[in-house]
Amino acid sequence: MTDKSILVTQLQQSHSTESVNPDIERLQSTQASRLQEIQFIEDEKKRIQSKIEAIALGQQEQNNTIIHDNTSYKKQKKRRKKKRVKGEETKQFKPEVPEVDIEYISEPILTPRDPLFYTYHKIFQHFKLPDPRIQETAIPVPEVKKHEIARDVMIEEDSDEDREGEKPKLSKKKIRKMNRLTVAELKQLVDRPDVVEMHDVTAQDPRLLVYLKSYRNTVPVPRHWCFKRKYLQGKRGIEKPPFNLPAFIKATGIQEMRQVLQEKDDIKSLKSKAREKVRPKLGKMTIEYQKLHDAFFKWQTKPYMTIHGDLYYEGKEFETQLREKKPGELSDELRQALSMPTGHDKHKCPPPWLIAMQRYGPPPAYPNLKIPGLNAPIPEGALFGYHLGGWGKPPVDEYGRALYGDVFGTQQQNMCVSSIISNL
Repeated sequence: MTDKSILVTQLQQSHSTESVNPDIERLQSTQASRLQEIQFIEDEKKRIQSKIEAIALGQQEQNNTIIHDNTSYKKQKKRRKKKRVKGEETKQFKPEVPEVDIEYISEPILTPRDPLFYTYHKIFQHFKLPDPRIQETAIPVPEVKKHEIARDVMIEEDSDEDREGEKPKLSKKKIRKMNRLTVAELKQLVDRPDVVEMHDVTAQDPRLLVYLKSYRNTVPVPRHWCFKRKYLQGKRGIEKPPFNLPAFIKATGIQEMRQVLQEKDDIKSLKSKAREKVRPKLGKMTIEYQKLHDAFFKWQTKPYMTIHGDLYYEGKEFETQLREKKPGELSDELRQALSMPTGHDKHKCPPPWLIAMQRYGPPPAYPNLKIPGLNAPIPEGALFGYHLGGWGKPPVDEYGRALYGDVFGTQQQNMCVSSIISNL
């Protein structure tokens, strides 16, 4: 009998006999655990045996495939050998065919007389077929060392200086620059030469560009597009001026009232300021309702706004506003700069450019401008001459007639006399 059967019989006997002894119960539990261990060991043996059988079958199949591959490789080798022998036999009995040289000649697309020949000449050279005669006569280039290359470069530089008579090859950039219009030529071709700029000639179609720039209501590109430094970089460090109230709000007197209140607050102590924060007093600045109403509904003016297309550029606020100036009227700042008197009789002193105008004529840009001493009478109390405060020499012809207008005021006198007579 085996250990397993002995254990089973012992367990059956132990179950049949009823004993109350605890030692017998402990023995029964140990025997049951041993039975389970034996069962687990037998299962493991079966599983390992099945794995060994599977591995043995796999090795057998692999050996069969290797044998089959060896046999197929030998067969392929025999076939190749047979083909090689057949090829050699056919080569021995092959009839000789005379060799024929085929020469491909590319037809020239453009002739040298064509104006586009030099523009596309390099492109056609890339697609040109090489000449076999040149390749046959080509000489193999020997290997050259570094010091020999440097010597050859120096010789080439010396020879380049001697080749002054040869014409250099023009690049695409130079050809484009040669075919480009000048600024003067472009100004002659367009209707609005005043809008032409120096970089307009570099456009693909300069005439179209100038036409678009001169079209009505077109907004120009901001001028800082071609600047190298960044936009508004020049305004760094310039102090921003404080905001000024408009004139119609200043007229209400609110600025003075706020200034007085601020002075009073500066005098107050910290305790009184803290007390006012807790209990503020209202109605410190009271302005009449009628004043405020008139300021915003009667005297209010529109702020200055730019027109359509008038873009801002760096330094625009520092330029003089020429729309506010009128030709012929001198401001006090300009009179002080020219060392001219300012005051009640300032109009009696002539400008320094009057003598040049009497010699060369009035400015052509302002044909209807009345200039005293040139085409209008001088003010009362003033005299012609080259003395201090003199108005120069009146421009007249050989018969004493005024050239540019009524410089003596005779026409004005005649009109006054005619008007008096008509009234009588």
